[in-house]
Amino acid sequence: LVESLLHLLLDNRSWLESQPALIDSVLYTYLSLIPSHFTAKLAALREQETGLCVSLLRSKFMDCIQIGRDLIRLLQNVARIPEFSELWRDILQFPERLSPHFTGILLLATKRTSRRFISGRITPELEIKLNFLLSKVKFGQHKKYQEWFQKKHLSSPESLEMIPELIRYICCVIHPTNEILGSDILPRWAVVGWLLSLCQVNPVISSFAKLALFYDWLFYSESDNIMNIEPGILLMHHSLRSHHVMTASLLDFICRLIPSYCPALDKTVECSVKMALTDILQKGVVPSFDTLFDNPKLDSDLKAMLKATFFEFYPQGITPQTSCSIEESNFADQFALDSSTPEDTVITISDDELVGEDDEVTSAFSDVEGNEAEVFQVITEGRNEDDSNSSAGDGWNRITELPTELQEKLFSFREERNSKQLDECLEQLQKSAQNEGALMIVAPLLADLLSDDFGAGCSLDHEADAQSRSNERNYHCLFRHAISSSSILSLLVALHRQQPKVGYFFLFYLQKTGRSQDLFLPYSKYVGMFSEPFATCVCRDLKFHDKICGVASLLNMIVANIDPVQLSKLVHK
Repeated sequence: LVESLLHLLLDNRSWLESQPALIDSVLYTYLSLIPSHFTAKLAALREQETGLCVSLLRSKFMDCIQIGRDLIRLLQNVARIPEFSELWRDILQFPERLSPHFTGILLLATKRTSRRFISGRITPELEIKLNFLLSKVKFGQHKKYQEWFQKKHLSSPESLEMIPELIRYICCVIHPTNEILGSDILPRWAVVGWLLSLCQVNPVISSFAKLALFYDWLFYSESDNIMNIEPGILLMHHSLRSHHVMTASLLDFICRLIPSYCPALDKTVECSVKMALTDILQKGVVPSFDTLFDNPKLDSDLKAMLKATFFEFYPQGITPQTSCSIEESNFADQFALDSSTPEDTVITISDDELVGEDDEVTSAFSDVEGNEAEVFQVITEGRNEDDSNSSAGDGWNRITELPTELQEKLFSFREERNSKQLDECLEQLQKSAQNEGALMIVAPLLADLLSDDFGAGCSLDHEADAQSRSNERNYHCLFRHAISSSSILSLLVALHRQQPKVGYFFLFYLQKTGRSQDLFLPYSKYVGMFSEPFATCVCRDLKFHDKICGVASLLNMIVANIDPVQLSKLVHK
């Protein structure tokens, strides 16, 4: 089919050149196909494809650059072919040879690629199935569908070459509605992570796939859609728990990509990536980068490279730079990169905004329902009840991943809601605690089940509750286990994400039940599991109530664990 269509286009070359809307689509398609034709058997076909593409670029360059920034990505994939190598020299050094209106590669880099081109590389069958996966399949029940998809479309080594195009399609074309974002439907980042894992056997395809994921980061501006970069940051954020190798690989890739992708635009690329990260924080896609950039699971060399590259996003760094002037980039073309969105603003993006003027394309094979302009509200840093319910819903959907005995104890506690069932549940959890994923699944479930207990406020009768387990509250049982078990202490850290009052309740419990200062050591260990400084964690936990003010043993514990500078900051706070 590829060869037949190529011959048809070559035989009707004059007609093709009279169709500007067709020239860019033909170029995009064949530039995507050429890398898969690097075999002796397909040498003749590759030569003809190369001749067509190069001649179109040289004779109709201004029509060709309507493709946008993805044209750079496609041309880099074929740069080792001599004809394209010569073309690259003209693009970088002699742009006027291609067109008097072409001022340089920056003009091309700042033009967003239309969905029309990206959708054109996906067959109708693939489009139907991808939309089904990301609009109908629940997270936790997706494995059989992925296996089915892989067996049908990605089972051969040659088929893996489609993965970069699939990732571009997921990032740039499939933008979930509000209803899907708030449900337990399989998220885009999970599918992208799965696709990346499939192509690890081929380093070249793996690099192309990672570039497809981060490509919109490299030239991000305030006019770009944050949904294009959301899968990349969420994949790194969520993979850190159970697939930290994936996160480390992606972080290493983006750090090395910034200075090396396009040396002529290295400052512009760096500015754009940092603008993307700033936009991610301002719109609440993730609450912070502390856990991502400074995580104990990452090796020291990678953390040093991250700090050198993204020092603005570290607590001790300066305010992140959100603008890049033309003078800093040393280019004459206008490249506005300033962001004026306040941090406390809730961003709303309508479906109309998700499709640009050049993207008015309705796919006959799309499975997305409804044409009304629904509003997507990005999650802000503040925690609300809907967030908690969503996390708990995901946990109950994933409960089948836990050992059977632990599942039974959790269901029993959900029915009875008393400390005896929780005691049995925590004992069973400690037996399964070598699996870090178990803690991550259980944490949102317990946060949901204990929400009433934490909402009722602190109350502990030392004589009645602390000495009689039959009368103790559920969170008393939780803290009793945390004192003697490091795994339950880790569970408290995970619980803090859904229930910020955990630290304060833990301090109150230790103060009421403690007979010596040694009992505050578990709190010190608990605080040590966070990336924030000790004083910051203490201030955060003490802000919820004033019942522990003036407790001498607590003050002794704090002073014993901080230096004078931290103490000064704590006193002033």
